[in-house]
Amino acid sequence: MGELFVKDGSYTSNSNTGDYFKSLLKCVAVSFILTFAILVIAALLLCFTDFPEKYTLPSAIAATVLGVLAGSYKAARRNQDRRILSALILAVIYAIMAYFIGCLVQGKIMISSNTALFAAIVLITAAIGGILAGRTKKPTSKYKGGSGMLPQRFKKGSTGYKLGKSS
Repeated sequence: MGELFVKDGSYTSNSNTGDYFKSLLKCVAVSFILTFAILVIAALLLCFTDFPEKYTLPSAIAATVLGVLAGSYKAARRNQDRRILSALILAVIYAIMAYFIGCLVQGKIMISSNTALFAAIVLITAAIGGILAGRTKKPTSKYKGGSGMLPQRFKKGSTGYKLGKSS
């Protein structure tokens, strides 16, 4: 019963719970790495250019949104059966870890309106990532150069162009 079914790197509902959480933690790590990379780029821009400092908070929010979106999308794609749940679990883990990292950096435990705003942004972004992961991909078809119906209506006959159905 505890067999692991892996198909294309994704875990089915028959997969082991430990493997599910290990996969989820990898997605959380991807989220943190992407968030950190974007924050470093934003910090370098703010430090070495004439970029206004009023964009510090928006850049932090953008980094959080992009990191959580990427991680929740990846977590949801790995577990299609529970994609929204996977994305929201990732968001909760991400928010708790980010809160504790922030407390360690500041040296104190503090809950403010910014904490609630951050948690709301993370949860909403993860839900959006889970929804986007459920979308089916459009079939890739070769472009044929336009509509098939319009060229058939204008066929050149022996006396010139005719409007109507061609036989």
